[in-house]
Amino acid sequence: MSYYYFYKYFVKPIKYIFGLEYLSDTIRKKRTKVGKLFYHHKYTAIELVEELKKLGLTRGAVVIVHSAFSSFYNYTGTPEELIDEILKAIGPDGTLCMPAYPNDKFNPNKIFDVRTDKSAAGLLTEVFRNRPGVKRSLNKLHSVCALGAKADYIVCEHHLSKTSFDEHSPFYKIYELGGISIALGLHNYFMGTCVHVPESLLREKFSFFRNKFAQYATFKYIDKDGKPFIHTTYTKANDHYVRYRNTKLMEKYFDSSKYQRVRFSNLRITIWDVRHVINTLMDLASQGITIYSHPKFLK
Repeated sequence: MSYYYFYKYFVKPIKYIFGLEYLSDTIRKKRTKVGKLFYHHKYTAIELVEELKKLGLTRGAVVIVHSAFSSFYNYTGTPEELIDEILKAIGPDGTLCMPAYPNDKFNPNKIFDVRTDKSAAGLLTEVFRNRPGVKRSLNKLHSVCALGAKADYIVCEHHLSKTSFDEHSPFYKIYELGGISIALGLHNYFMGTCVHVPESLLREKFSFFRNKFAQYATFKYIDKDGKPFIHTTYTKANDHYVRYRNTKLMEKYFDSSKYQRVRFSNLRITIWDVRHVINTLMDLASQGITIYSHPKFLK
């Protein structure tokens, strides 16, 4: 049985019956309960960031952090302390970014107030959003918060994006700036939201990606100045694009010097060179290879 049919006839019904939008999150939470029985080493924010430095976090870096704070059960500090230490590590010339999309983000009737709507991307992102000086991109589907030297540049044009991942998006600009993507407490195969940038850049070239962004949606906003705004963008297609677990793609096609995967106490950490991710996925697409097992790739 192909992965698509496994998803269609087994995974999807389970998600529907139990009301699970993201089954992988549910699996991760179950894994967390089991992990607490085996992993007991405690660590501080300083110790965690020292580990990140060993893995490639440097001064002046542009970094986007994805996280699942429920996996931080051996962490002895606070979200604020971790953010402080990351900012200290990258210094005043660096820029820290995190996803900050709101709840119910696909609902066209819900007005997205970029100033006050909470981030639905996890506790760490919500604490970061509330930090003084943080900028937030005006894009309901994939809003990003940023703080640092390049923050304004990274978030300022997201409301102009046609797909949330094109040249106006924070994800593309992080790529352009040579940034890194860090995942804390997520899956070993998680590369970050930047994996969708090639799909946007190749949308006109390949029908496979053009069909992925097959629908228009119009969303209502309140911008940082309290003014109403309307943004029309392409959204995902009705035909569900089923993803592989990217581990096989990593091991076969990616330069192992361009990413790191370790376990720190119980915490899974991955760090990716965003340029390498996007450039490699662009090259693979030209060969008919994508991160999706369904539908069939069509040029």
